[in-house]
Amino acid sequence: MRTLQIFTALTLGAALVPAQSQSQPSPAPEFVPTILGVRGANSAGCFAATSVGLTLAAESLRVNLTDMRASVAPADPFDSSAAICIVTLELGAFPAGWHFALRDVTYTGHATLAGGARLQSFAVQAYFQWEHLKIGPQIDLPVVKNVSGSYLMNVPDKAVDFGGGADYDADFSVRIENGDPAWSPCFTGWEYSYDDKMQLQFQFQSYLTKEGSSQTGSAVLGRTDGSGPALTATFGLVWERCDSTQRNAWGQFRMGDYEICQRGIGHDNVAGRPTIQW
Repeated sequence: MRTLQIFTALTLGAALVPAQSQSQPSPAPEFVPTILGVRGANSAGCFAATSVGLTLAAESLRVNLTDMRASVAPADPFDSSAAICIVTLELGAFPAGWHFALRDVTYTGHATLAGGARLQSFAVQAYFQWEHLKIGPQIDLPVVKNVSGSYLMNVPDKAVDFGGGADYDADFSVRIENGDPAWSPCFTGWEYSYDDKMQLQFQFQSYLTKEGSSQTGSAVLGRTDGSGPALTATFGLVWERCDSTQRNAWGQFRMGDYEICQRGIGHDNVAGRPTIQW
């Protein structure tokens, strides 16, 4: 399942993170961005995505999910299912002259599997979107924006293979390398303003299968007593100084002069009926 984006891929050109950035100690800015807001989508098997815990530091970003589960009905003994959580962060107050990348992510938690269920793999996706207001709201004129975005991390399949023949009830820790990292845009320090909206959307997935069992396979991430998060995702961050004057060329996906038309409703003095103007 892929997250739906509101724009069309037009040009390619995201700068890749140099290999040495992943092996050498990363420099870091004096302060980290501010989390302005959090939105969660109640996706498949994730009924508490709006209740998340966040910890952002220069070296890492930690996301705690409170609920994540999936089940496989016995109708097809080789069926599969997925638990998917989507969380979007709105960020602001970035350090001027810096950009960042995601080095890796570590999933930790507790899994309870029953009914022949096998936790086959994890997946992770992180998408950074920059929306710039070019022409603000005016009477009878469209709002014009520029939209750019890049996948900072996209790993569709990290095999783990928990459970299967016997029930599974244990802690786990899975580290997922970012094999194709990309930088965020280079920040000017003014992104806190109304003109720029910076969003980082995460999609966390776990894939469940069962082989030959006549029972309903189930997987619950988190402890049965409710203590601790269901799943913790800890991203390693890499920072680098950059030239913010070049940021308009950033993005794997870019769309310029994106217009939003607002509807104005008045009254037709002749017919006495509402008149809609686009």
